[in-house]
Amino acid sequence: MTEIPQMKTLIQRLALPLVTLLVLSTPALSAGPKISWDLDDALKQVDRQADDFKSAMARVEIVRRDLGGVELSREQGTVFVDRKGKIRLDTDAPKHRSYIVEGSTLHIHYPGEKRVEEYSLSRHKNRMEPFIRLGFNNSGRDLKDDYLLTSLGERDIGESRTLGLELTPEKEKTRAVMGKAQLWIDQASWMPTEQVITASSQGEEITLTYTFVARNLELNPDLFSTRWPRGTDKQKIK
Repeated sequence: MTEIPQMKTLIQRLALPLVTLLVLSTPALSAGPKISWDLDDALKQVDRQADDFKSAMARVEIVRRDLGGVELSREQGTVFVDRKGKIRLDTDAPKHRSYIVEGSTLHIHYPGEKRVEEYSLSRHKNRMEPFIRLGFNNSGRDLKDDYLLTSLGERDIGESRTLGLELTPEKEKTRAVMGKAQLWIDQASWMPTEQVITASSQGEEITLTYTFVARNLELNPDLFSTRWPRGTDKQKIK
């Protein structure tokens, strides 16, 4: 008969840690209020973010899939964007390389091979790197002028509650490169959490997911420098 009280005590001791674990493992976002955003109000919030935007840095995962949903590649890295729209993307897995978008030129540096490729974006219009800046330094006015906008509602991505916008380019020449994009914006920072870009010219979909987003840091201007180490072979891609 002494086994029953002992078992009851054991159950009581186990119950509290289990309850605590369940509480801690429940996403905090589920308890928060849902907000329904009017499209114009959302664009005003994007405007406010853009007005004092200076820079951004974030970790990023880039997944490329064909239009049937089959994964083609997956990369991780760090992205930097400044107010002028300069972009630097350093991929560290599975292969280290740096992409720098400066004006109308894209540079891809392969440090292990001591080689850099230079692309004229006016000639290589199928390059998707310039679209990384979407949602970082764009104002709501910019988006409204350049894209047909549709609200996609709200969605939780990781620890972020986001608001989705679908962007269809107004200009035919842009649609030839990018059919459309989904931009999921964090409702706390109004910075991008995820971009889903459909590349018309390549017949694939690119998803960029951002974490550890930091805004208005004092970035070293040398991050965007295109001065390469001595001995680097420069190749202009025609």
